[in-house]
Amino acid sequence: MMMNLDSNYLIPLGADLRVLLNSEHISYGEVHLTLKTKGIFSGSNDKSVTVPLLAATILTPSGYSSLIDASVDRDSKPKVKVSSLDLVNTVSDWVTPLKELFNTDFNPFTGIENIEVIDVPGIVVEGKDKIRIPFSISRKDFSKDWTQRELRFDGEIAIERQGKNLKLDFSSTHSSKETEIINRRMTARISKALKESGATTSEVERRITFNSFSNVERVRFFKRLTGGYGRFIEKGNVNDMEISRDISGPPLPNDPQVSWMNQTVKRLKIDGEKLNDIFLIADETYYPYYHVQRIDVTFRFVSAANTGEFRVGFFFSTPLKGKTAKDDAELTFEVLRVTHDHSVNSDAKRELNAQISLNLRSLLDREFQRIVAERN
Repeated sequence: MMMNLDSNYLIPLGADLRVLLNSEHISYGEVHLTLKTKGIFSGSNDKSVTVPLLAATILTPSGYSSLIDASVDRDSKPKVKVSSLDLVNTVSDWVTPLKELFNTDFNPFTGIENIEVIDVPGIVVEGKDKIRIPFSISRKDFSKDWTQRELRFDGEIAIERQGKNLKLDFSSTHSSKETEIINRRMTARISKALKESGATTSEVERRITFNSFSNVERVRFFKRLTGGYGRFIEKGNVNDMEISRDISGPPLPNDPQVSWMNQTVKRLKIDGEKLNDIFLIADETYYPYYHVQRIDVTFRFVSAANTGEFRVGFFFSTPLKGKTAKDDAELTFEVLRVTHDHSVNSDAKRELNAQISLNLRSLLDREFQRIVAERN
């Protein structure tokens, strides 16, 4: 929804605009797209090139609103990370220790600026094998000097044991950098509490991170995610792909397919339909030379009488900065859109959304374990 800018507030210009555009809240793609709407076309998406160009122009109220709204919409979509812990045995009581989690001095909000807690986190027990910890915060918008808006963001940790196995599955859902940080703090505290209680074998969850793969493995993993899962998720089509050159990797070969990227491309976004067969994905010869930053895939789903399709983004996310933070960025998925072939009621939609998330988690786990098995 487009926001209405109050005429009492000024649209940032010059240095103020550069600060906003260079912040983590505005993506390089949003800057690049805004330039295109003004008839300015840049051969590079890099902010060192595009931000000075956009800052040198005058943003209209509608252009500024579109830029801010695109950022807020992107930020507020639910994003899910998955991890797991192993129980010591089948009778381990892992629920009781967590009921005391917030009865201590533990405060996951410490040091996070410009937020207010709306709904404090609390344990919601949904049977003997599942708990949830939902919470909500409000944040003064990053452009508060000009729009004076407050935004609400929700987060949640869900922990579930499937059947009689010894694995506890974690799903961490965040909708902003702040809730991402809070989730990370809570899962770390939960893991430590469970280990200290004797319920689990480790105080560190198993996570899928950027550094869990080599370059070749990472691209191969993303490619295989398009294969679908079971009868519910059919084979998917790649819609968008973001890659970056691995400057620490081997030099590009003298091959016209990729040599044009040498010293000219740092990051590249490929838009289209059914990109599965482009050479960057189809030919493993090129896998050592680039990193996959993100891949968006559209899948068909089939669940009894309900059918349709959904679009999901797979990427690595961290709220921190720096080389070490990048290596520790966690695999994340974001369901961008769900469409139904036939009309369904709200309860059925909720159930289908839950099935989509569960099957996506299973897909990620299966393909990661396949990568690990191939190393042996």
